[in-house]
Amino acid sequence: MEFDGADGRDLMALAAGHLAGADPDLDLVEPACTALAGRIDRGDMMIGILPVEAAGVVVAGLSAAGRAGSAAAWTTLGRCYLGVSGAVLPPPPGDEPGAPEDLARRCFAAAATLGDRDGALLFAWACADGPAEAQRAAREHLRPHATTDAEARYRLGLVEQWLGDPATAVEHHLWAAGRGNADAAFELYVLYSTGEGVARDDDTGRTWLVRAADLGQPRALYNVGAGHATGTGFPADLTLAADYYRRSADAGNARAAAMLGYMHLVGEGVPPDDGTAARWFDTAEDLGHPVDDWLDQLDLDRPQR
Repeated sequence: MEFDGADGRDLMALAAGHLAGADPDLDLVEPACTALAGRIDRGDMMIGILPVEAAGVVVAGLSAAGRAGSAAAWTTLGRCYLGVSGAVLPPPPGDEPGAPEDLARRCFAAAATLGDRDGALLFAWACADGPAEAQRAAREHLRPHATTDAEARYRLGLVEQWLGDPATAVEHHLWAAGRGNADAAFELYVLYSTGEGVARDDDTGRTWLVRAADLGQPRALYNVGAGHATGTGFPADLTLAADYYRRSADAGNARAAAMLGYMHLVGEGVPPDDGTAARWFDTAEDLGHPVDDWLDQLDLDRPQR
């Protein structure tokens, strides 16, 4: 059932009405609460379009669906805890209070326990800064999926790194990268370049960096661009550097967008063009780069469109 165009207050009333019954229709409650969670995540509750009671309805509805066996309900609720209004969402009924990050991990773990791949991936991602106990649990949730799934195998490699076993991480990343996982290829570049888990080998590291860039990994594209810009590890070629920066920026890398703005501003590797520079600086800022502070450090004025 689709609720994308429904009014948020109507969704809230519909879900709350069913949840008040002795035998709520969870096939209706779950999609209604999923749509309502999307409204909360975009900020409707913060700006008053939805009342704060909507948070409790979403939590009650999605946790009820999750306990009935819906992994998707748990992952949706976990993402909601990590959203812009996550701090005002109560814990699931009967659960202990906690920080939004802790509540999200509990939701993702519940989905993973149901055998859900996305739940296992999200739980591992949410455990990057979590306690070792949670990371060990993430390893166990990932293992069934990592035998055939390159993304799960890459995440398993990351977990092994967090747990202090980079040598085992290398094995997982090699498997995942060999099956086309760009992030695993980039991680191999990092490990070979730093000598973690393997003997340091800059040539092998550079090979994996190029492989990751060929697969479209944003940081790899940036690093290859920087290598061509400075002549470090790659032939100096500002035109080629700009091309790699452009591909990286198009993939969402803020620093690459800022570098393109700089190159168009000063005419390095590309024709000078204040308008194009301004557009790339705007893109970099939208992606989170502190453009004005950076330009101040370079003693440059930001151009206007």
